[in-house]
Parts: sequence; structure tokens; C-alpha cells
Amino acid sequence: MQSRLAVLIVADLVGYSALMEKDEASTIQAVRSLKEIHLEPPVIAHGGEVLKRMGDGWIIAFTSITSTINCIVEIQKKLFGHPIIKLRVGAHMGEIVEDDSDFYGAGVNLAQRLETESPPGGLMISEDLYRQLTGDLASLFTDAGSFKLKNIAFPVKGYQWRPVLNSTSGSGEVPTFAVELIQYAPNDAETESIAADLRDQLVLRLARRTGIRVLDDGYGKSTAAMYLLKGRLRISGDRGRLNISLILREQEQTVLSKTYEEDTANIFAFCDAIIEQADIALRLQINAFDGDRISHLPEDQLSVSELRSRAASSFYIVEIGKWKYGLDLLNMALTLNPSDAMSMGMHAEFSTMCAVAAYEKPSPQQLQAIENMANKAIEIMPRSDYLFWARAIFFIYLRRDTEKANRDLDRTLMLNPAYTAGYEARGLVNLITEDYAAASRNLERAVAMSESDPLLSNRLFNYAVSLVCAGNTAEAINAIDRAIQLKSNQRGYLVLKSHCYRKNNQEDKALEIDQIVALLPREPSALTPKPPLAESQSELLALLSPV
Repeated sequence: MQSRLAVLIVADLVGYSALMEKDEASTIQAVRSLKEIHLEPPVIAHGGEVLKRMGDGWIIAFTSITSTINCIVEIQKKLFGHPIIKLRVGAHMGEIVEDDSDFYGAGVNLAQRLETESPPGGLMISEDLYRQLTGDLASLFTDAGSFKLKNIAFPVKGYQWRPVLNSTSGSGEVPTFAVELIQYAPNDAETESIAADLRDQLVLRLARRTGIRVLDDGYGKSTAAMYLLKGRLRISGDRGRLNISLILREQEQTVLSKTYEEDTANIFAFCDAIIEQADIALRLQINAFDGDRISHLPEDQLSVSELRSRAASSFYIVEIGKWKYGLDLLNMALTLNPSDAMSMGMHAEFSTMCAVAAYEKPSPQQLQAIENMANKAIEIMPRSDYLFWARAIFFIYLRRDTEKANRDLDRTLMLNPAYTAGYEARGLVNLITEDYAAASRNLERAVAMSESDPLLSNRLFNYAVSLVCAGNTAEAINAIDRAIQLKSNQRGYLVLKSHCYRKNNQEDKALEIDQIVALLPREPSALTPKPPLAESQSELLALLSPV
């Protein structure tokens, strides 16, 4: 056996299976033209070697880093706008071990995984390869964040290039967060220790999120970060207050400012409660930015992670049409990478919630397809709190299997005790089992953790429903009033409020609301998804139904 160090390239034709199904002859001709014109001749001209052809894919080796980048950029620029051919390319520098019949090496596997994360028509390279670039070549690439790649033990950081980037609309760069030391008072060892613990937890929470980069910036000296995260802790008696500010560094603009105050009798509970709330606010800010940074790009130029990001942004708009659009984006992501676990989990969630919001019952075949997708996602990523939650939501709404839902929620909250949607899902399980006191407690907790969340009105609606079922219509009115403040003229909210007034023998107030309801269209809304109620609550369910 012989070994050598090489720059390894893996390239494949985007949408090969769909192209073959649509027009087999043209697709075969496209693959042939890649071999004879568009791909292999430029590779040979730049000193590359075709190691393996795989139908619609190639594994290529170069000895020169500069030649590799120049070659792939040249190829992709010439192919830009081609009616059929669109390549994805992944690159890594690693060792190849060869014998008489084949070649081996972890580098080839990593290049293959990076190729699945590459934007169509673009190039994704590993951090190891990026570190070897200088000057103009390095400036071509933007930070794409870290990826959890199949069969790769540790997250891999990637840098990507695509032929066209409209710099006036967004950079495509993943957001970078520098977390500074938390200032504290009083100036004593115990308060200093609490401040350090809070900061460590913030760094840990941020580092677990995909699509961002976190810098541990203890002294506020970072010039590379897009965002600066600052904090100040004040302990006085049995109360503690944490102020956090998220600052867009170049513009010196504060984009997020929050204050959290809790009892310090149990300092561990204090830290956990503060971090839960701060983590939620930061997550929402990250999701919003991640959608904005790629808003200028057409869908067919988005990578798998970018398609997921745009789908997530569409979900937060909380409209059935946007949720269905999100499903279309996830279908595109799964076409690019059928084994992408997060796309599968999101697809299961979106499919579930679209059906629930529309008061539709999927066919047995559709139900099985959703469940299979959720199962496969967890098999690939068994440590994802989100994926267990997404399957739990499916079991709650579409299977009404509380045992399986609770099992998944146990796992979700074990992996992430601060998972807001996990407590909401617990409350939904309680609705099915008619434990309305527990439902109200869990849903109230989810509401309290959701003050900055676009889904707050939905959670207030579910909370109000639980209170109605528990016979607490006075509190239900308060909850639904908060939802109406956020989203006025929502038919479902007003219908529920009118129902509460009637339960309280306030017929005149109920009639006033009925007059408003009569003017509103009776149509499904993502803001009032069908609550998973027991048969005993069929009258309430019929009242809330928009269909």
C-alpha cells in the first residue's frame, strides 16, 4: 500500500434522480458532457487526477491547493446558469492510502460529507483546507459555521463559496458572537463565582447552536465578532438581577437588551432560571438573523443548512401558507441530502402542524411516512432534544399516543431542561389525559418562558384552553386577552373569549364579541391549531373549529 497527502474533491450532479425521472436522455448527456467537456478536462489541465467516477459523482485529487481552488471556481463559474448541470463540491486536505484495487482514507469521507453541505453551484471546504489559503483565495470564502456530519465524531467547521453573492442584501456569513466577562456587584468572591458560572452557561448554550460561531472573549478585545454579548449581574439581599445586551459591533447598535430578576435563596435554581430565559431570547435573535443573511439568495442556490434556515424563518411568521412553503424548502433540502436528520425532523414537525392548523386528518399512508421520517432522524442524531420533541408533537397531535409522547419528552427535557416547547408539549399531553391542573401548570410555564417568542400567542391560546377545561374561565379570559393584544381579530381567540363570558353568565359581553366574530372569515389559522382535547371536550372543540 502507498499513502500520499492530497487535496480531495468530491463533486456530484445536483438532483440527479429527479433529472433522470424527468428526462433520462438529457441527463445522461449532461453527465457525459461533464466527463468530456465541463469537469474532467479542466481538472486535468489544473493538474488534478480523477480517482473514481460514481455515475453522477466524482472523487478527484490535487497536489496543489491553489490549483484546486482555481480549478473548481473556474468550473462552477462556467456552469453557472446551465439549464441542467449544477454541481455541488466538497473539499478537504487529507491522506489517501492506495492499493492495487482501491483507495482509502478518512479525508475522502470528510470531503464527501462536506459536499452534502455545499450550496448548489458552489464549493464547501474544511477549516483545515481554509487555513492553508492566503490572500485573494481566502477572501473568496465565507464562514458557513460548524456541521455535525454523518459518521464524523466531532463538529466540522466549513467555509463556502458560490458564484454570485449580492453584497448589498447580505453577506451570507454566519453570525459570530463574542461573549465578554459578566460585570458584577458586589465585588466579592461569591458574586464573582456566580457571574462566571452564568457566563460559562451562556457560552455553552450558544456553542450548541448550529449556524453560529462563538468566541470566548473575556476582555472585550475581539474585532472579529459580528455581535458582542455583554452582561452585568447585581446581587442584593435575596434577589439577583442579570442585564444582558447583544450589540452589533460595527454599528455599535444594541439589537437585544433584557433584564432578568430571580430569587437567590437557591443559587443553582437562580442560575438555571436566568439562563433559561436568556437562552430563549438569544435563540430567537439568532434565528431571525440567520434568515436575514441569506434572504437575497434564490432557493436553488441554497445549501441544505440554508434551506433549513429559511424554512425555520418561515415557521416563525406563523401562517399556514408560510408553513407549507417551509415544507417545500425542506423537500428541496432532502432532495440535496436524503440523510439530513434535521431536515427530516423539521419536515415531520411542519407536516404535523400544517395538518393540525388546517384541522385535517392525514391518510394512514401519510401518517406512517411522517412517523418513519421522525424515527429515521432520531436514529441518525440520537442526542438532539429537538428531534425527540418533533416526534413527540407527532405522537400528541396525529397519533394521540401519550405513552410514546411522554417517553420522547422525557428524553427531550433530559437533554435540555430549558426546552420551552417541551413544557408546552407536556401540557398538551395533559389535555389528552384530562389532567387539566397539570396542563395549566405546564402551559403556564411555557408561556412564562416565551415572552419574546413569535409563538407566544399560540401558547397563550393553548393555556387558555386548558384553563377553560379546568373550569377557570376568569383566568382563561386574562390569558386569551393577552393573545388578542398580540394578534387582534383572530376568530379562534374571540370565540374562546365569548365562550368564557357565557360560562361566567356574562351574556351581554359574549354577544358583543359574537358581533365581531360574525364579520371575520371562518378559516383555518396557524395561530389557532386544533388543540388535542379528550372526547369529553368535543363541544369546545366543535366551537373552536374553523371548518
